[in-house]
Amino acid sequence: MKPIYEEVYRPWHGRLVPDPRTWLIIARTGIRLQWKRAMIYTLLFSTIPFLVRAGQIYAATRLADFPELAQMVQELKIDAAFFSGFLQGQAFFVFLVLIIAGAGQIANDRKFRALSIYFSRPVLFRDYISGKFLIVGWYGSLITLVPGLLLFLFMVLLSTDGTFFSDHWWVPLALLGQSAIILLSLGGVILALSALTGRARSAAILFFGLLTIPEMIRGILPGLPSLGFVSLQALLKQSNALLFGQELPFAFSAWAGLVVLAVITGLSLLALWQRVRPTEVVR
Repeated sequence: MKPIYEEVYRPWHGRLVPDPRTWLIIARTGIRLQWKRAMIYTLLFSTIPFLVRAGQIYAATRLADFPELAQMVQELKIDAAFFSGFLQGQAFFVFLVLIIAGAGQIANDRKFRALSIYFSRPVLFRDYISGKFLIVGWYGSLITLVPGLLLFLFMVLLSTDGTFFSDHWWVPLALLGQSAIILLSLGGVILALSALTGRARSAAILFFGLLTIPEMIRGILPGLPSLGFVSLQALLKQSNALLFGQELPFAFSAWAGLVVLAVITGLSLLALWQRVRPTEVVR
């Protein structure tokens, strides 16, 4: 037997094959870790508008026969604008949930040098980012898509005939589309800020500033419709009105606004690609 110092070690020339379920594992773990007090309280408070809307649906469908309530019930019109207004009313809770769920997603990984652990598995960039997007998308959908679909189903079940569903069958698609636009654009922004700043608190502050300051400037200068293109809130309200067939609230093209939102999402992914790369941890 040769001494150990005379042994020749042959390098391994194989290829590491990523697990196709990696993104799901990252998302599932992140969702579980984000289930904490701040998130639970925010989700609980977000159910208040849902319960109010559900009560309005019940009143509109079941209390119309009471003379003393007839006037009030007649003012409750359950149509596409009803569901559009619900999504707009959830905006504040969506902002809170995205800050809680997304501000520290990548910042904490960079802070604790966890990227080297992720990418040594191996984990591809698309797996890592898809998992992070799914985390913020999961909690964001609990504020937007899930309650919106439940309200629609509640209305369909309480309807005395099938006219409501036949007239508004497309509303779930609008709910799905608008929820996807909200979560992709705002979720991309919060994750990009988390990666760029490296601190959860800084990402949360910048996210709040990007949502409020351009909107304040647009409100101060209402004579400049083009300022709506720099306001995330205005862009989302415009897309919401477009998808639900409502009158546009601002004097700029809703389709151009969708293009701007797509560009914002693309820039967010580019920022993530620059800040979260497997090659950064192999030096």
